[in-house]
Amino acid sequence: MSWLKDSLDGKKAVDAFPHQPLFPTWSLGERFWQQVRLWLEAAPSSQELVDVSRRLTTHLALLTGVGLVLLLVHMGVFSPSHAAVVPNDGGETALTLEKPVPPPPPEPSVVPFAASPAEAVPFSSVSSSSTHVLARRPVAHTTVVERPRRTIEYYEVQPGDTVWGIAKKFGLKPETVEWANSLELNPDLLRVGQKLVIPPVDGVIHIVEPGDTLSRLARKYKVKPEDIVAYEPNGLKSVDDPLPEGKTLIIPGGIKPFVRPVVRMYSGPVPKNATRGTGAFVWPASGRLTSLFGQIVCSPMYGCRPHMGIDIAGPVGAPVIASDSGYVVYAGWDKTGYGKIVVIDHGNGFTTVYAHLYSILVRKGQNVARGQRIGSIGATGNTTGPHLHFEIRQRGRQRNPLGFLPRP
Repeated sequence: MSWLKDSLDGKKAVDAFPHQPLFPTWSLGERFWQQVRLWLEAAPSSQELVDVSRRLTTHLALLTGVGLVLLLVHMGVFSPSHAAVVPNDGGETALTLEKPVPPPPPEPSVVPFAASPAEAVPFSSVSSSSTHVLARRPVAHTTVVERPRRTIEYYEVQPGDTVWGIAKKFGLKPETVEWANSLELNPDLLRVGQKLVIPPVDGVIHIVEPGDTLSRLARKYKVKPEDIVAYEPNGLKSVDDPLPEGKTLIIPGGIKPFVRPVVRMYSGPVPKNATRGTGAFVWPASGRLTSLFGQIVCSPMYGCRPHMGIDIAGPVGAPVIASDSGYVVYAGWDKTGYGKIVVIDHGNGFTTVYAHLYSILVRKGQNVARGQRIGSIGATGNTTGPHLHFEIRQRGRQRNPLGFLPRP
């Protein structure tokens, strides 16, 4: 046994047994119950206990009353500012509820804010002994409703303007501004000071030509005849109304068909001794524009990529001329898809490229003048039909030729 073994070491045997506590230890602890036992043993007489209990009862009642008052204040039954403490007959203080009524403030005299000088009240006529307030006479509030535009407007191009920005300014789509000003080929070709036609709504502006009818215009612009009549500024009453020649019609929601323009190459006299470019380019061939600059083109060999020039369709053997004066830096076959190609350096930072030629009539290093024939339209290289692929490069960077050539 452990207690016996410990006793052999000089310890008391009872140290090995657990003590049974005199008071419970599961709640407040043995020390607390010992303090309670000692207090009971030294408790005062019964009369002293009665006095102590009375004091405790009085304090408890006072605390209860204060708590009740705070609860009523919190519930908003009465406000402490309305309570007054007055002495009662017994000399003690009592809490009574009083609500003093403040005297009404003097009504200020109102000086009307005159709408016109004739109605103004001079300050000298206002008594200084009274309080005056400036008051504005009631004025009816008018809400200005922004009405849609009904007429064509004109806008002068400012530095930094773009077609997209101008269209947004007037609440229109960019193509609406392009169609109204024939900017479909090159929307970026804006000049400062240029006057642009701004339609009132998205759609197309059409000037009536001989033979035009509402049904024909509706088919052309992909709308219904009733849509043209329903637009009130057109001044039409029915789809059967005749269209006077020269009348300007607005086709709301119309889509302008894209017509590929036909271009003509330069056929004037060749300038003498013109070996340096003038900066004024001419059309290098005659035909119809089939591909524009930046347009995505696809081929089985090279896939899809942006077009870096313009294509002018024409029959095989049709003449190709130099767009400006310069000298030939390359004339021959190109392995990258251009076929037979001529490249002319114009000596002013510009270079022109003529590709897919059927025949080449100049040689490398030869001086050429603007308008001089340099080859013929063909279908060599990577092409699907006979045409001239034409590029303008400025210091090696490909530019949109439509920004340098005459308007078709």
